[in-house]
Amino acid sequence: MSFIVRTSGDVLKFALPLYDYLSQNGHVEEADALAKVVDSCYPQDTQALDAHRRAYKQIRETVHDLPSHYLLALDNALAILSV
Repeated sequence: MSFIVRTSGDVLKFALPLYDYLSQNGHVEEADALAKVVDSCYPQDTQALDAHRRAYKQIRETVHDLPSHYLLALDNALAILSV
């Protein structure tokens, strides 16, 4: 399965499969942090995207066993969020 992450909407949608992977593969702390970001209500889209950027960056730095298709999607999401 591959993930297509080309837009900010895709960035937000990617959070759920990433959460599922993390929670099912022993990365409970990272999954919980991502769940808090996703479950939070932000008054502006920019705040939500910034929160996703921080969570994705933490995951990228701490989870070293992501499958290649998750890693590619995560890197694409971070590239979109850094613009």
